[in-house]
Amino acid sequence: MCSTEGSVPILVGEPDLLPPGAKAGPWLVGSQLGHGGMGTVYSVVHEDIGKRAALKVIHQRLCGGTTAERILVEARVVNRVAHPNIVDIFETGTLTDGRPYIVMERLDGTSLGRHAFEGKILPDRVIDILLQICDALIAAHAAGVIHRDLKVDNVFLLDNPDDPDRPRVKLLDWGIAKEVENDPHRTIEGTLVGTPQYLSPEQARGGEITPATDVYSLGVMAFELFLEQLPFQAETSVEIMTMHIRATPPRPSDLWPDIPTSLEQLLFAMLEKQPEKRPTMSTVARTLELVRDELERRRGLPLPQTRRPASRWSTTRPLSIESPARWRHGSRRWQLAVGAVALIATATMVMVTRDREGVAAAAPPAIVTPAVVPSAAPTLNAPPPMPAEVTVAKLPVVAAPATRPAKPAPRPRYHRATPVKPTPPPPSTIDLDGSIEVYR
Repeated sequence: MCSTEGSVPILVGEPDLLPPGAKAGPWLVGSQLGHGGMGTVYSVVHEDIGKRAALKVIHQRLCGGTTAERILVEARVVNRVAHPNIVDIFETGTLTDGRPYIVMERLDGTSLGRHAFEGKILPDRVIDILLQICDALIAAHAAGVIHRDLKVDNVFLLDNPDDPDRPRVKLLDWGIAKEVENDPHRTIEGTLVGTPQYLSPEQARGGEITPATDVYSLGVMAFELFLEQLPFQAETSVEIMTMHIRATPPRPSDLWPDIPTSLEQLLFAMLEKQPEKRPTMSTVARTLELVRDELERRRGLPLPQTRRPASRWSTTRPLSIESPARWRHGSRRWQLAVGAVALIATATMVMVTRDREGVAAAAPPAIVTPAVVPSAAPTLNAPPPMPAEVTVAKLPVVAAPATRPAKPAPRPRYHRATPVKPTPPPPSTIDLDGSIEVYR
């Protein structure tokens, strides 16, 4: 059992948890805000001035080695960069049981990872979030600091009452950040740090870390946020790291058919295996601004030109005859075919009418006198016999011309039927500004 000075004793069996009322220096512990692999975060209040903050305490099992130094590194890096999109840390200390802690600004909101899991993030919102991350990383790189643990769970979205759709971004967890100038005295090359799903190839190999390392990890995040899946997925960390080193990521246009070409090229460039081939963070930010402008222009176009069903390009579903584009092309072909059939039918009827008029003028009708049909054995083509006492009524009979038999009126080979309107296409997985449905 361990405790802090002036605090309520911690319950046996839960050595890492601080109960409400415990103290860390002048800070009074309140409720637990979060729990991760490195430590636990609590809400705290300064006992003298009432300032609200967050307290991050390292787990007891991690107190040996370089963990305590990482706490100091995080505090030093954050204050060295001093950027509004980086969480502020203003105090460090050690509990009586030896566990180090840091006191940082209290953040109200949610993590980017949870936000992406709970609902769809539209592309222009993704760009806004990524641009704020880029600003923080540009400042960090200029100060000689590399984050090297970028992931959606290390990005916090602050509530913004003035514009709820545009939350403010805070980049967290700088504990394993690399200070380029001082790192040779502290870090041994070949040590693997980071999260496997977001590791750069050089991190997976234990190679040299540069600002391009953050570009790669941000590219993984961008791929995940725009396309709603990670570029590399496997059952084990070793397989994922191997894919980062050797495998080619899926083509973004296969997952988002309407993806802007510049954005697809940017994602491929950020995920280059060789660090020197990746763009700088400033180039990433400028390209994202151009993509945002293109998406805004798309929203100003009519719906049929900006919305395309995913089924036309999907690799998992066949082409659909209900596709609006195919419907439009098919309608034009159908209209031309109907027009051609109507012209042919009209010409045929005119020719038949003229032939009938010529036959009637050449052969006037003749009157045939009635006769008694004799009772005789029927011939093969003769009509059936009639009784002797029955006579045929006097009816005029039009004699067929001897030279040219009359032709019956031809039936048109085609007839114009009322076209059946195709069933409207099913709801597309691409919404108006090109987003994809979440986790379908």
